[in-house]
Amino acid sequence: MSLRVLLVDDHAVVRQGLRAYLELQPGMTVCGEAADAAHAVQLAAELQPDVALVDLVMPVEDGVSATRRIRACSPTTEVLVLTSCLESHAVAPAFAAGACGYTLKEIAGSELLDGIFRVARGERVLHPRLFAFAAPAARRSRQIVQSDPCVALSAREREVLLLLADGCSNTQIAERLGIGESTVKTHVGNVLGKLDLADRTQAAVWAWKQRLVGGQ
Repeated sequence: MSLRVLLVDDHAVVRQGLRAYLELQPGMTVCGEAADAAHAVQLAAELQPDVALVDLVMPVEDGVSATRRIRACSPTTEVLVLTSCLESHAVAPAFAAGACGYTLKEIAGSELLDGIFRVARGERVLHPRLFAFAAPAARRSRQIVQSDPCVALSAREREVLLLLADGCSNTQIAERLGIGESTVKTHVGNVLGKLDLADRTQAAVWAWKQRLVGGQ
């Protein structure tokens, strides 16, 4: 049975190029194309594709919102973000919206194929250049990685980490946990320090990479 792929990109030439390439590959077919999020959601609901390739930058509604809505109307569809956007602030929201992978348009065709098949199997895909936004601790601290990745965190700090990964602001975290914003700031600082992370985005991506949130 062929893997059914939905293409979501506002540039027709990109969609045409992807379709031409993917339909030459055995075991793969392009079941639909969409130039915007609304059409993508409509097609996802109708076609229930195995994988959706979604660009982040689109008019009216961005790829993060499209990803969230596609996953809501077609839970069996895995989303692979395929974009030119390497901004750190774009990575974590895509994961939080339900994407199974995030890769860049600069990749070779063979790498794209591998990524599509991997996300179809439920495996996570992250472009190598994006590892800079993941945890240095995940690469350096063998003790933490090999046992509980959150072993260094208190129970409250772990709660804060999970809410960070869900895209919550300090105000939202304070409201959910019933604590003050100043306390939240302290916990966030502790999380970043203990895991050797630079910012909230790295914390969110680290939690995603450790399978602490989404698609566990």
